[in-house]
Amino acid sequence: MNQNQNQNQIQQQQKIGIAALKSVLNNDSIKQKFVDMLGKKAQGFITSVINVCSNNKMLANAEANSIVLAAANAAALDLPIDPNLGYAAIVPFNDKNKGCVVATFQIMRNGWVELAQRTCKIKKLNCEAVYEGELVSKNRFTEEYVFDENKRKSDTVIGYMAYLATTDGFEKTIYWTIDDMKRHAMRYSQTFKKGYGLWLDNFDAMAKKTLTKHIIVKFAPKSISTALYEAASKDEAAFTGDINNPQPVYVDNQQEEQVEEFQEAVVVVEEDGEEHQVPDGVNPETGEMQFEEQQ
Repeated sequence: MNQNQNQNQIQQQQKIGIAALKSVLNNDSIKQKFVDMLGKKAQGFITSVINVCSNNKMLANAEANSIVLAAANAAALDLPIDPNLGYAAIVPFNDKNKGCVVATFQIMRNGWVELAQRTCKIKKLNCEAVYEGELVSKNRFTEEYVFDENKRKSDTVIGYMAYLATTDGFEKTIYWTIDDMKRHAMRYSQTFKKGYGLWLDNFDAMAKKTLTKHIIVKFAPKSISTALYEAASKDEAAFTGDINNPQPVYVDNQQEEQVEEFQEAVVVVEEDGEEHQVPDGVNPETGEMQFEEQQ
């Protein structure tokens, strides 16, 4: 088969995939479900699902039901799925167990910030790359950091920091080195282990999303963490079942382990008097993940 014939075959497969997706989305019960969740925004959201899939070769060939279920979970959280906006994305993965491409739902950095802001309990929330020279000092006993962007020595990223402040006075700063972040990716992302996927395609975006999610879910006040549990359990999952009862399946990572850690979180009382959940695998004194030396 020559290159032109191969290209034509791929395009034909994409057309078939998009036609199947449109057929599912045109089902009256499916459309009504999106209306129930989004109201007048439903049709625009459905159109954006079709556009996103049409512009992604793998998504165009993904199982239609998995796309609809991933989109429905984004709609339930009222997060736009245009990847350029950085709120949420529908990401294709090759599910070897099913022998096909499936769609996964991923909440990106801006999506986690948006969900946290809706609680009206977050005063400040930020996550940034830290360049060589910008980490001026660290007190490992008090977990206090001094960062200064004017001290930057180069464009080499040495780590990532996240800062959270709540309206009741609780503050938390986390810093992960590049090696910390890579160990996290190696532990939770099967595609990263194999040398492809989002962590390699856009390490910066995935690092910021990961640390933002981590500081919100692990260190926000207990009431906020509980409210965001549903979002945490959906993040990075594909879904099976129907739109009224989607069941998460984690095709790329060990998210189930993370969810279990969240559920079994112990309660720690901070100096501000608030209870905060700290799961297994997190140092309750420093707030940092405890990584194994070797994977």
